[in-house]
Amino acid sequence: MDIIEGKDILTECPNGHPVHEECLSEWLHHSPNCPLCSESYPADLITQSKNYIEQKEREQNKDQLTIERNETIKKIAEEMVYIKFFNIIETLTEKKDYDVAIEKLLAFEDKLMTAVQKQKILFLKGKIYYLKGRYDMSIGHLFKLVKQQYDYPEAFQYLGKAYQELGLDEKAKWAFDRAQ
Repeated sequence: MDIIEGKDILTECPNGHPVHEECLSEWLHHSPNCPLCSESYPADLITQSKNYIEQKEREQNKDQLTIERNETIKKIAEEMVYIKFFNIIETLTEKKDYDVAIEKLLAFEDKLMTAVQKQKILFLKGKIYYLKGRYDMSIGHLFKLVKQQYDYPEAFQYLGKAYQELGLDEKAKWAFDRAQ
């Protein structure tokens, strides 16, 4: 950058080459020599520069910690939203208000979720459709879930029940065997 006399804080090498103080601190982080003539800067100047760089790194680390802490808080808040949402669905299911529960699950599908949260939504849809007597819809959601997450005993249990209700005893046995 251009040097503006009277405004910029400058440092010179032993041969009189002027450099912005902040630029020099950055430069000395990589080399103890003048970038123009390769003459070494005085030891006290290098020490001052190291202190400046260390302070700057501490500030950057502090900023990074703040960013990481904020990200952690954001993730916790998002998880709390999902927990509250799933509690609402469970309450609606207990009250046998299946249509409202399904509407809420369908409306929530467009939200950004983890794989586990998506699987829980598939399970809840399958369970609620089973409780509602819509065994075909229950099977569709539960089968999609067990294809993604084979180790989901509750899903296999409801899948077996739905197959049983439709008189598909062999498929019901298959599902119940996997629920174990």
